[in-house]
Amino acid sequence: MKEEENVASEAVPGAAAQEADRTEYGKFGSADALLRAYESLEAEFTRRSQRLKELEGRNKEEKPPEAGQAEPPSAEGLRAERTSEELYRAVTGNESVRARVLSDYLASLRGVPLMGGSGAGVSAPAVRPKSIAEAGALALGYFKNTK
Repeated sequence: MKEEENVASEAVPGAAAQEADRTEYGKFGSADALLRAYESLEAEFTRRSQRLKELEGRNKEEKPPEAGQAEPPSAEGLRAERTSEELYRAVTGNESVRARVLSDYLASLRGVPLMGGSGAGVSAPAVRPKSIAEAGALALGYFKNTK
């Protein structure tokens, strides 16, 4: 069988060279086609490597997962967080939008008891001693508690 192949390739000059070229470049017809495919593949690999590096950088900026949290946030979660940050910056940068958001929030709290004033809380009524002994006990307690 091998002898027949040798005879056939010798009968057609250049047939062996063409066959060698086809096997040498695999599925690519020529060296130029192989070169173009390689350059395209190299460019795609570079783009993917850069994207991976960008995502890893973002992942390092975020805090590490808690002990109970098994898996990192999904791409959808990261996208939502990024959108949330962009919205926050837009709202805090625009006074009218910030005032509207605040008024909507406060309107939603109607009926909920809020602290009045500056949030100092409620103070206890003043204690008025009825005798010298009570006044002495109050003064002694005051001096013991303030060090």
